[in-house]
Amino acid sequence: MTFPILLLSCAFYSLTLQTFTIIGAVRNEGGQPVSGVRVSVTDESLQPIRTMFVDSSGRFQIQGLRSGTYLFRIETTGTPYEEQTQRHELQTIRLSGRGSEPYLIEFVLKLKKRQENTAQRELVFAQTVPEAAQAEYEHGLSSIRGNRSDQGVTALRKAIEIFPDYYLALELLGTEYVKRGEFEAALLVLTHAVEVNRAAPRSLYSLGVAYLKLDRWTEAIDALRKAAELDPGNANVYMMLGLAYGHTPALEQAEAAFRKAYQLGGRQVAEAHFYLAGIYNKQEKYHEARQELELYLKEAKDIDRNQVREMIEKLRAKEKAKK
Repeated sequence: MTFPILLLSCAFYSLTLQTFTIIGAVRNEGGQPVSGVRVSVTDESLQPIRTMFVDSSGRFQIQGLRSGTYLFRIETTGTPYEEQTQRHELQTIRLSGRGSEPYLIEFVLKLKKRQENTAQRELVFAQTVPEAAQAEYEHGLSSIRGNRSDQGVTALRKAIEIFPDYYLALELLGTEYVKRGEFEAALLVLTHAVEVNRAAPRSLYSLGVAYLKLDRWTEAIDALRKAAELDPGNANVYMMLGLAYGHTPALEQAEAAFRKAYQLGGRQVAEAHFYLAGIYNKQEKYHEARQELELYLKEAKDIDRNQVREMIEKLRAKEKAKK
């Protein structure tokens, strides 16, 4: 679903071209968010502009696009969904001033035909919800999407007071608590969400992150492994699972999780190289550790490159001393 762009013009004001902020959402035909898929943006000549993964709530945001025609493609490798491409023409002229104009895009993904029978076992969780609770949930959802977290949390709490087993409200509230760093509160809400719906990868992912932040490694691993089983195409799940394993003696499992994350996410999860380097350093595999840091230096953005180079040189020295 797209929203029309309002064209503003006035002969008495100077005009300037504006940029766009793309606010995207990806869901399945049952209305549930789809995570672990990649969004690629190209221009009309199919020249690549931007590539990213949607987050665990099926959302993505792209800033700084100028007026023009773009192709937005959802790449679904590793998921049961069909790929989808949308063409959008971004054009606007606004009164002079700075800022970016929001532009909403929504993808509804269909199941691949050969996956339909298998996917019937993954039925969308459904509840009969009191109207008052649903109204509060919608208010909470709208507030959070509008970056009004406090209002959103208040509305979601009200929804749960009306209907304590309201799964969507529990999941969204718990996820919001994690984003706010309120991990103890998140545990209570997300544990209940998983009790209501055990096949809930997003709830399990957020629950795993909350446990991880509270240094409860065993519980984090348990939740994240279940999330990975339900959502095997989500690179973020494997990144968090690798971090959880990395705090235990199970370094081989940590290595496997980071490898899987990079297989799914590529350069979008370049940090996997950094964590793999840490694992190899612990195992005194200095050559492998140095190689991973060199890849990290090549692929990662917004990092202290001088610091990484110093780490590479230290590993090179350790590698030489070991020979």
